[in-house]
Amino acid sequence: MNMITWFKRRLTGRHDAMTREQAERIKRLPKEQARRELGAFLFDVGVRHATEFVKDELQRSDSPFKGVPAEAVYHEMLALTFWIMDKDVAGGEKTLAAELHDHYIRSYRTAEGSEVRIRALGEKYKQYEREWDDVTGHQDEFGLCVAQNIFGPAASQRTRERTFWIIRYAHDVAADCSPLKKMFRSKFKPESSVTGRK
Repeated sequence: MNMITWFKRRLTGRHDAMTREQAERIKRLPKEQARRELGAFLFDVGVRHATEFVKDELQRSDSPFKGVPAEAVYHEMLALTFWIMDKDVAGGEKTLAAELHDHYIRSYRTAEGSEVRIRALGEKYKQYEREWDDVTGHQDEFGLCVAQNIFGPAASQRTRERTFWIIRYAHDVAADCSPLKKMFRSKFKPESSVTGRK
């Protein structure tokens, strides 16, 4: 995504689609129903994010993402989006992952079984978690991990550029989830047991 497009989206709030009334209604629902409704909403937002990223990148004549099928970029960015949404909105406990995966499997049918696809998503999430650096905030290794999932491990002259745009995308998704994080984090906190453990 080029900087002008990114800036316009930040100014117009293009991804801030949930109204306060919707959020308050979902917060009042029982936990399971809230999880389903929030998961459906976030799936739609995630699809929009990934679609816009691919569309914007592949329209650029000098895009570092050219050379692989658009579907490969799209599905990797969608997996990344799901991981960030679960991490930021629900605290990274895979609370929303099942709902996001359910919509994903129903929306994108393939010859592979759903269990194989969900396992593949789980493996990607493990990679993301290993490489994401909350301590320093430097996400170069994370961006490289995602780029290698798309393009393979061979180094390229465009690797740093790809990494930059992936990191930028991840930060944009996290920024768009920030209001939802504040609203829903407490809703999806793990229940404390009798012994006081979480």
